[in-house]
Amino acid sequence: MDIMLVGGISPMMRKLSLKLYKEGHKIYVLSGNRNPAERYEYAFERYDFPYDSASVEEVFRSVNPDVTILLGAFDGNLPGDDLRREAIQYAAGLQNILLSWAVLEKGRLIFLSSVEVYGNSYLIPVKESVEPEPRGIRSLMLFQAEESCDFYRKQLKRDVIILRLDRLYDVPQDRREAAWGICERKCLDAVQSGTISYRRNHKYGLTYMGDAVKSIYKLIACEEHKYGLYHIASGKAFSEQKIADTIEEHLGRELEKIDNTLDDKKNVILANDRIKEEFGFKICCEPEETIEKTLSYMKKHSGKFLDRSSPGWDIWHRIYFKTRDFLGALVPYIENMIFFIPFFMLNNRATGSQYFSKIDFYLIYVLVFAVVHGQRQATFSALLATAGYVFRKMYNKSGIAVVTDYNTYVWIAEIFIVGLIVGYMKDQLNFIKEENEQEVDFLSERVTDIADINDSNLRVKEGLITQVVNYDCSLGTVYDLVEQLDKDNPLKILFHAITLIRNVMDCQDVSLYRIHTEHYARLFGYTSEKAASMGHTVHLPDKGPLYEAFSREEVYLNRTMDPQYPMMAYCIYEEDNMDMMILLWSIPFERMTIDESNRLTVISKLIQKAVKRSTTYLDLLRNERYQDESPALRPEVFEELISTYHEAGMQNLTEYILMQVVVAEDGMEQAGVTISNMLRVTDYIGYRNDGKLYILLTSIDRKDCGFVQGNLEQKGIRTVISEEMGL
Repeated sequence: MDIMLVGGISPMMRKLSLKLYKEGHKIYVLSGNRNPAERYEYAFERYDFPYDSASVEEVFRSVNPDVTILLGAFDGNLPGDDLRREAIQYAAGLQNILLSWAVLEKGRLIFLSSVEVYGNSYLIPVKESVEPEPRGIRSLMLFQAEESCDFYRKQLKRDVIILRLDRLYDVPQDRREAAWGICERKCLDAVQSGTISYRRNHKYGLTYMGDAVKSIYKLIACEEHKYGLYHIASGKAFSEQKIADTIEEHLGRELEKIDNTLDDKKNVILANDRIKEEFGFKICCEPEETIEKTLSYMKKHSGKFLDRSSPGWDIWHRIYFKTRDFLGALVPYIENMIFFIPFFMLNNRATGSQYFSKIDFYLIYVLVFAVVHGQRQATFSALLATAGYVFRKMYNKSGIAVVTDYNTYVWIAEIFIVGLIVGYMKDQLNFIKEENEQEVDFLSERVTDIADINDSNLRVKEGLITQVVNYDCSLGTVYDLVEQLDKDNPLKILFHAITLIRNVMDCQDVSLYRIHTEHYARLFGYTSEKAASMGHTVHLPDKGPLYEAFSREEVYLNRTMDPQYPMMAYCIYEEDNMDMMILLWSIPFERMTIDESNRLTVISKLIQKAVKRSTTYLDLLRNERYQDESPALRPEVFEELISTYHEAGMQNLTEYILMQVVVAEDGMEQAGVTISNMLRVTDYIGYRNDGKLYILLTSIDRKDCGFVQGNLEQKGIRTVISEEMGL
């Protein structure tokens, strides 16, 4: 295949090029023109054009690649001094590349992104479905690049794949490559300075670069794929402290380890379920093994990683660097002495000349070195010029006569004054230039810091705006809403509570279970089929995570994203017994926070308060609700109960069946006693206005109703399903 690689030199570019070359593909490179002197060893053809150049379209037409790979997060052109400016340029260049590629109407495009787009901390491995929250210029740039590529996939139906790669590790070849990975950087710090810093509450997912390249190649070579976004990661956590301990262990000497732990916990591990399920993923090299190889390579090729100021050198290298520094310091003076020789000869020649005798070559010589090198070299050149002047005068006079001559001192003063003044001005200009450069660097850093602070302030502002907009979900408002339940019909409170939870928690899939003896929970009401997916009857001890959280009287949070459990749940206790449980099935992962769990707890307890009042009220009216001593409800009470369930059924909050008991009038009382002993606590029996006995079965459909009818017929009680009220 013809494959176009878009990006500058980087470890990923080298590894990926080597893999493609070994597989027999023809490689073309669009370098971005940042480092035209860099070598792309395996490239068949190289194009040194900026990404936003008009020539990019011609390059794509000429190459007509089968696969185009944008290195993105691993583009060697991106690390620079002015990241904000480069991010804008890269965004413009990316659009130009995408438009040029789209014109071909052929091939596949792969964009390499990074785990950097996830700016928050996550308790479980992050799946592709989790929305990124970029923080900082670089992560925001990568996320915007992902969105641009995804637009071509969704809107133009093109074959585009976005790959988010974990933090990679490999054995670096030099100091520049060591800057790409966290393990390599810390190894370099340990070798250079003997110190290493870490944060105990920072954990990363680390992936071997060779494994990542193999996975990328599988997506290059595959005929088809299921998704447009994949995470390439090992899925294993590795803390900064463990990295530091591993480096110290394999370095063979004790390091100065600096604990920089702050409150900002960071835990980002990418989940690799998609790539593993579809293409497979195998770990070939563990981080500990690579760290050992890295340290060994750095020791063996120390010249590629250490500068002369590094304390990691041995005694012989230190002597070598000191000697080289000393000789380097002598070079300007040796240069000065070499240049003195032609000026000395010119001065001697010009002394007896009719035309050049008035030219002071020594003054020119001093001025040249003062202007070029500054005050120090001007002083040294003035000393040499003085020696040459005195030596030339001694051709005609004795040494004492020359030394005591008034003109000699005037000339020496003239040379030194001019040389020192000009040299001082040169030094001042250099100082001002360096100071300006430092100020520019400082202000650039301040601009970057201000930009980061502004981004943080914008996030806080957006959060406060959201909080104000969603003020209807504040705890005070929730309390007012729940207080309205006290005014409801006692039989309707729980149905209204389900609706209230759905609205306040902004969750469309809510279910409520009543818990009875032996921890069996019976479905009371629900807002969707998904909310009722756990079944009509649940034995809580069989639901380990739920039961454990309920036993501790805590809110259950489904951090493992297990589809058979709700995303959030809470159990309401009545005295020391479980009474009700509320299940929320469609809460987004990012809303599984302490704030949301506290809100659910408050709502649940306020609902419990209203339910307890209604239960107490119904207990006080018990004698008025039941027919004489029979367990059957009076007609007016039973009719109201049927109406309540009918209304809830119309709102798709529950299912129920109304059955008429076919029995002689004189046997109704005995039938009522028999039926009440057989029914569940969530079912009801009562008389209607027609004087006949009926059974109200809740949370049941016609399919399950036959089982109940069969049990009743075994007791000699025949029933028929009523078709009234829309049933």
